[in-house]
Amino acid sequence: MSLGRETKTDRKTREAAEDRKAVRGMLNTGKDRGRNSPNRLVTEADELLKNGGFEYCFCGGQALDLFLGYESRTHGDIDVCAYRNERNRIIQYMQSRGFEVYEMLGGGRAHRITDISVQLQKKKNIFCFRDGCPLVKTYPPDEDGCCWMEFFHTGQTKLDFIEFLFNDKTQDAFEYARNRTITLGTEQAVLFRDGIPYLAPELCLLYKSTDIGREGYQQDFELAWQAMKPPQRQWLREALLQEYPGGHPWLDVPQTEQPVRTGVSEAE
Repeated sequence: MSLGRETKTDRKTREAAEDRKAVRGMLNTGKDRGRNSPNRLVTEADELLKNGGFEYCFCGGQALDLFLGYESRTHGDIDVCAYRNERNRIIQYMQSRGFEVYEMLGGGRAHRITDISVQLQKKKNIFCFRDGCPLVKTYPPDEDGCCWMEFFHTGQTKLDFIEFLFNDKTQDAFEYARNRTITLGTEQAVLFRDGIPYLAPELCLLYKSTDIGREGYQQDFELAWQAMKPPQRQWLREALLQEYPGGHPWLDVPQTEQPVRTGVSEAE
């Protein structure tokens, strides 16, 4: 080893230590804040959706913040988990509230839904946004009625965009959309903070596990993992082993590490 020169291994060790220090700082910040009120946009979205007559819960980064009890970082948009058998009801409800509804087709292509009897249903998500929403830009439709769409990750400041991600469930279990053999009891899958429903952290992290290089996802994992209870960690570990038999970086984290109290009360 050359004196005064940082090797690749040394650099990785240093960066890992810096990351752990940053996460500990965020956890301490969460303790200092105590139990904060949910994000304003989440509260507004919940007020909008709770009268729709369908089941839903917030997912993604906003759900992890509801679990932690404080806002851990800025999130690009509002993601809502819903059930596939209520898709049409959700589309009609969002349209009645002034939202345009597009179903995503993959590769930046989208199809505007104006008639629920005319849907392509190639993907399990829809974008709902109001005219003038700065997060999306649509281009003139082609002859097939589909169009190109751009999404701008600039951060959402008002309730003009909601993405719905559709899943399935049995009578008593939530099914992971990418592998329906992975399930979690509905009572464990949907939790509540101040009456606002959110997807359990172990499920949120399983969805995020497919793209851990995306900005913020590793931080999401470390913050949530340190606050999760042993049964939640065990379920996530088993799900990762099933989904990634060849291994996954999140499987390298010691499961026996004691959960860190965030200073917030338990979710309802």
